[in-house]
Amino acid sequence: MAQPTIHVIFRTCNVVNAVNKDPRPFNFSKTEIIKVCFKSLYNAIQTVPHTITVIGDKLTAELETFFLSYINITYSNGNYGNDASIRKGVAVALTNTNLTDWIYFCEDDYLHTANSFTFIYNLILAKDAIYPGKTKRFFWSKKKIQQKPNIVIFPNDYPDRYLPNDRTQHFIFHTNDCHWRQVTNTTFTFLMQLEDVKKYHDIILTSSKNANDAYLSKKLFGYKNFTNKLLCVSPIPTLTAHLHQHTMPPFMNCEEFVKQYL
Repeated sequence: MAQPTIHVIFRTCNVVNAVNKDPRPFNFSKTEIIKVCFKSLYNAIQTVPHTITVIGDKLTAELETFFLSYINITYSNGNYGNDASIRKGVAVALTNTNLTDWIYFCEDDYLHTANSFTFIYNLILAKDAIYPGKTKRFFWSKKKIQQKPNIVIFPNDYPDRYLPNDRTQHFIFHTNDCHWRQVTNTTFTFLMQLEDVKKYHDIILTSSKNANDAYLSKKLFGYKNFTNKLLCVSPIPTLTAHLHQHTMPPFMNCEEFVKQYL
């Protein structure tokens, strides 16, 4: 059987420094953030089968030159805005045909560790083996669960999950090289099997209005009742860093890591 391919859809815009107004770390400009994050993604994903599509949104000539210097990527630059850019990414994803492949919807401010895609790909290959044997403890539902839920991968370990008022009881899994924690919310950066992108694309498109990732998470991810829901997991420790001052992950020296890509 052919190995699944990860299709990266990298959405990028340097017109707005940060939609949520959160300052960038280390006094980096948005252009520097984009370059560093794309370099880290591009280097890390070379270990697994993949394609990369870059969807630019009003990019400067400097960034156009930067992306066009890379081989084996598909690049375009349009005039979208954040919401339309999300919808464009979904449209690109739906042009793929192998339902066992994976789509990585990736925003432009996520820094990837060197082993990130090795760990992610190993989870993809082992995903059916991570569920507990005693399903009644896992599938906390009055309805009979016909099959185990498919997974979504959120590659970031957010620091707010460790705050006293935000700690919640979630399942912990592991593959051969990484622990994975069940989470119930993501941003618009996540990996989903193409089969599920096609099944749930209406929800993703609806959530694109005002970039409503809270709606996306509520509609897609189960907690203990997985009827018509997906299981979302994130790595411990993190495999990415979301480069805002208030979302830097624990136990990752991001400043030193970033400097090697500048």
